[in-house]
Amino acid sequence: MEKGIYGYGKKKLMRQCFLCAICLVLSFGAVLIGYLATGKRTSIWTIGAVFPVIPAATFLVNIVARCKGLPLKKEEYKRFAEVAGGQVTACDMILTANQKLVPIQASVFHEMGIAAYTTSKKLDIKETERDVNGLLKSVGIYSKIQIFTDYEAFLKRVKGLKTPASPEEQEAFEKKRQDLLVYSM
Repeated sequence: MEKGIYGYGKKKLMRQCFLCAICLVLSFGAVLIGYLATGKRTSIWTIGAVFPVIPAATFLVNIVARCKGLPLKKEEYKRFAEVAGGQVTACDMILTANQKLVPIQASVFHEMGIAAYTTSKKLDIKETERDVNGLLKSVGIYSKIQIFTDYEAFLKRVKGLKTPASPEEQEAFEKKRQDLLVYSM
């Protein structure tokens, strides 16, 4: 499944959990084998048990980040997809802007910028918009992002956007989408 498609976040979360579990099983298994084989806690197996811990920690950090940006509920997504119609959209993104995780559950790309929805109530929206706009500008995406925490207001904004008039305009929005997805987890 590709980034930006609904369901990507949940699939990525499950994969990260699975890989973290494998690393932890390998680590604890090596300690257990070393203890059973030698009767001591310290052995060459203990050294081998340390190696899977580093990837496990990386996977765990990704799991925590992914849990902050869980995807929309199925009913909400269906409603969003219906309202968005032929718009260029992206879902299940987590951006890192100025040392903050910014979960974006749904977004629409349009000629004036990007309209995005987040379920995170802890974000200071104005500061987050400023940080994400700085990220976008620094990587060459010249669009302004508008972040909504109210789902109904977001849908109203999406409903007010016009669909791309020409294939060239559609292609430009798709390019903007792909450029942004590079910076999403």
